[in-house]
Amino acid sequence: MTSDTPLRELLRAAAWLPEDGRRADRHEVADEADLGDGLRLVVTTAVGGPADGRRFLVPVREDADGRTAEAPGTELFDRTCVRLVASGARIPTARGGHVVFRGSGPAPRTVRSRPFDRGWSSNSLSLLDLDGRPHLHKTYRSPGPEVREPELLRLLDGGGHTPRWFGDYSYVPPGGGPPLPLGVVYAYIPGTGMDVPLRENLRALWPKLAAGAPAGPGALDDLVRAHLAPLAGTLTAARAFLGSFHEELRVRLGGGAPPAAYPVERVLDAAGARTAALAARGRDEAALPGPVLDAAFRALDAEAALLRTAFAARAEPVPAGPCHGDLHLSHLLTDPPRVIDVSTPATGPGRPGWEEQSPLEDLVALGRALEYFSADEAADHSARLLGTDSTRTMLATLDGGAGLSPAGRATTLLVSGAADAWRRQVAALLLGPADAAGGEAAGRAPDGGEELRRLLHLRRLLHELDYNFAHARPYHAAIDLRHALLLGRTPPLARTLTTRI
Repeated sequence: MTSDTPLRELLRAAAWLPEDGRRADRHEVADEADLGDGLRLVVTTAVGGPADGRRFLVPVREDADGRTAEAPGTELFDRTCVRLVASGARIPTARGGHVVFRGSGPAPRTVRSRPFDRGWSSNSLSLLDLDGRPHLHKTYRSPGPEVREPELLRLLDGGGHTPRWFGDYSYVPPGGGPPLPLGVVYAYIPGTGMDVPLRENLRALWPKLAAGAPAGPGALDDLVRAHLAPLAGTLTAARAFLGSFHEELRVRLGGGAPPAAYPVERVLDAAGARTAALAARGRDEAALPGPVLDAAFRALDAEAALLRTAFAARAEPVPAGPCHGDLHLSHLLTDPPRVIDVSTPATGPGRPGWEEQSPLEDLVALGRALEYFSADEAADHSARLLGTDSTRTMLATLDGGAGLSPAGRATTLLVSGAADAWRRQVAALLLGPADAAGGEAAGRAPDGGEELRRLLHLRRLLHELDYNFAHARPYHAAIDLRHALLLGRTPPLARTLTTRI
């Protein structure tokens, strides 16, 4: 077995280790598999601290000086994993478990590493050439049952919505139990995330505001609509793609089974408890204005009450359905449309979490991403115009710019208003129903979809506000509060995410 001592030294310098893992009292070797050529897959367990009992995967090798070093990113590690995946190897571990490799075909003749800007990630990524075809090798640093991407890529292989699956490997603990995914190899799609053309388009809007607000009712919306026209085809194509993606999930994962009923009451109860906890915590958020916090939490409570009444009046339950699970703008590629980093909560009926998901969840996630994206870009642009910092302009959008000079207030409100108008139009094109801007609907909107969409929006907003409070991010919490303030109104004032503000 690998000694704990060199492993501790390695983990102390590991940039990928999350904060709760760093605060562990120590890390112990739980199991390991020898892959040959000095390579080992080591599973560690955190002891003490907030991550107590959590497993981490640490692939290691011996460097030229005989010291233990990290293996991910080295050609030897990538080549070995590809070979084992292709051969369907099953390697015993030191404690009596197994590492199981499975693949889709014969081993490639050549495996070469390509230069790749990995950025920061809690996982490890390598770009490889397999017989001249680019692939990604992803190693999961925190193996657990919540990692479902390898199985989903296998189940969706060849459907045209996700990258082609080459193979994966997982750890079966001693005594059995569900396999814990360790890594996956899949075809690299050289696409551009939706965030890239959106950023270019929004930034190109700012010079058109240099002369001030367009005159006349609806003039700003008209300006934004014309400005977005060159991007409309890309957005509506992505919307149609999302609809077909959700249909594929329904057929391949659901297997034709009748849809489950979405657990509305359970989600509403959880939302109420979370709102109460966040309201109590919000009293300590000195960087955020107290009256705004109070008003936002009243609006959140009011929205939950309206939804509870609306669902109680329904004769039929609202159907659930599979979804991507954590869709961001960068996960939706545009050329051609594809989705990456699929994290569906469950892979089929009868699995935990199957009924607590909906295709509308993906639309809500993208809508929330647009809220963050447009607000962030507007705050940054306003700050540069005023020669101040973006936190000040972001907070100014919560109270109408009360702390700014009249000129600064006019500038900030014009820019943020234009960003809101731009976001509304983007959402109508990308997420709206078929009659919003022509084309197909983005997802299968079930009967009662309006209420479910609002419930999912409330749930995600609370999740993100909780995260931003916990990580001391008042700038991002201000975005959450800005949109929370718009909740709790009866229709038609409170439309769903595609038309809200």
